[in-house]
Amino acid sequence: MYGFCRGIHKLIGLVYSTKDPAGTGISHYISELFNCEEVDIPRSVTAVRIKDLNAILVGFSEDVIYFDFLDNVLDVDLYIILSRHSAESGIKSLTVHHTGNPYGRASFGGNPYELSIANPPLSKMLLVKLSELRSRYGLTEFQVVYEATHHGPSNLSKPLSFIEIGSSISEWKLTKAHKVVGDAVIEAVREYLSTKVKCTGSVGFGGQHYSSTFTERALSTDECYGHIIPRYAINMLKNDDPEKMKYIFRQAMLKNSIKIERAVVLKKLSKIVKDSVKELASKLNVEFFIA
Repeated sequence: MYGFCRGIHKLIGLVYSTKDPAGTGISHYISELFNCEEVDIPRSVTAVRIKDLNAILVGFSEDVIYFDFLDNVLDVDLYIILSRHSAESGIKSLTVHHTGNPYGRASFGGNPYELSIANPPLSKMLLVKLSELRSRYGLTEFQVVYEATHHGPSNLSKPLSFIEIGSSISEWKLTKAHKVVGDAVIEAVREYLSTKVKCTGSVGFGGQHYSSTFTERALSTDECYGHIIPRYAINMLKNDDPEKMKYIFRQAMLKNSIKIERAVVLKKLSKIVKDSVKELASKLNVEFFIA
C-alpha cells in the first residue's frame, strides 16, 4: 500500500495529533532527518512515508485518545503514538505506556473494561532509549518512567505504544525534548526491525500511576512490561465487581504482542488480589512473582 516490502520488515505507524505541540514537535524533528514522500491517508492532515524506517508518519486533527479509527485508515503492523503528557504536578517527564480502561469508566477515550494490545519489547526499547538520551541532551531533570495503563484508544487490532513529553506546555514545546523522544523512537524502531528482541514479557500489578518500581525493574533486568494495572484501578475494580477484576487481569496477561511469562505483583496489594493474579497466572502458565 505504501511502497514497502512487508515480507521483510514490519510496517510502523508513527502517529500524532496536529493540535498537540509535543507530538507535532517530535514529528517535525523526525521528518527533517529523512527523505520523506507524501502519501494519501484518509482523514489525515499530513502524512509522509519514511523508507529508511519502514514507517509512515501521520498527523490527524483528533486528539490522540480518540484515535480509535486508526485500523480503518492505516495498513501497518503496529502503532507508536507521539504525544504530550499532562499532569497537575508539573513534573518534567518522558513517559511510555500502553492504553486501555481497567475499570468501568472511559472518561478519556476507549471503552470501559477494555485494554489495548500492548507491545512489551518495543515499549521497553523506547524506555531504555529515553533513559540513555536524556543525558545526551542535558535533560537530566526529566524523569523517565512507565505510566500505568490508562485512556484510549482501547479497541485497535494492532500493538500500540505511547511515548510522551510531560507535563506542561513549556515541556511540550521544548526542542531538546523533541530531539530526545524523536531519537528514542528512531533508535528503538531500527533496533526492533533489525534484531530478534529477547526479553521476559511481564505484566505489573500495583503501585501508583507513575510506575517507578516496574520502570526500575525493566531498566535493570530482562523484564519488558506490557500492561501495568495500578492499585487505584484495582481498588475501583474490587468495589465495582470482582468478576470484572478477573476479566481485566486476564486481558492484561493475554493482550500483548508477545507471550507474557511473568506476572509481577507488588507486595502491598491485598491477599485477595494476589490470590486472584496467582490463580490466573497458573492457568495461563505464567510465573507469579511478588516484588
